[in-house]
Amino acid sequence: MSSFAADDTLTKPTYNQADSGDIRTIFLGTDTIALQSITWSGLNELLQPSPAGVADAVMEDYPMLFSDVDTLGIANLGDGIRFSRIYEWLADQSTWVYKYVINMAVALSVTAFTSGNHEITSVTFALTEHLIDGTEVKGIESQVKVTGMTDIVSAVDAAAILHVESNKPFKISQGNKLRLTITFTSIDTDVATTFEGIMPAFYFQTGSLAKWLTPSALILYTHPALDSSFAVLRDQSIDAKLDYGGVDRTKHVRPDQ
Repeated sequence: MSSFAADDTLTKPTYNQADSGDIRTIFLGTDTIALQSITWSGLNELLQPSPAGVADAVMEDYPMLFSDVDTLGIANLGDGIRFSRIYEWLADQSTWVYKYVINMAVALSVTAFTSGNHEITSVTFALTEHLIDGTEVKGIESQVKVTGMTDIVSAVDAAAILHVESNKPFKISQGNKLRLTITFTSIDTDVATTFEGIMPAFYFQTGSLAKWLTPSALILYTHPALDSSFAVLRDQSIDAKLDYGGVDRTKHVRPDQ
């Protein structure tokens, strides 16, 4: 029977990806810009562009709350100002994102109308990686969603629910930020008082009955990158007693030997 001295035993480091995944929901509309009040059941138009293929709706792990609150708000930058916003997320470690989802409602409130055409035509969503100082590291993906909103020619409110998703994997390195830039393309001609923006919370159906309320959010399906464990797994010396298999022990001699 063979016997081994304590100094000859080695530890085999492992990394179990099956237990490392996480779904992170990052709420949008959390900054302190103004809210324009609207009555949800009084919407003139609620649109939801159809997903690709034959599906009627997208199934997703949305955070939900059952509610009958009928007064909601549009986060906006002021009367007649085109909406754009930058949101940033700092990961706690190097992270692989295998899928992301943006689920949000955009809305336009025309509170006074004299003339012209008013609508949110489309919304551009751009994901990029940045250093802490703001320097761009790389572009990740950009998508444009058309709202289908009808030109508003009276004092009414309209909203569109937009769903953006991609399963093209990308990595955010330790210390860097994921940036989401949201930019509206809109029409606002002649004379009217208008407020456009995103809705921090919204419903999928109209009416004043109780229904599911959900936040506008960026949802990330994440896994830690292998280099997150670099500080633990980097030392392949015999002194650290790590076994990477096939390592020639004669090349890793302790200083006292």
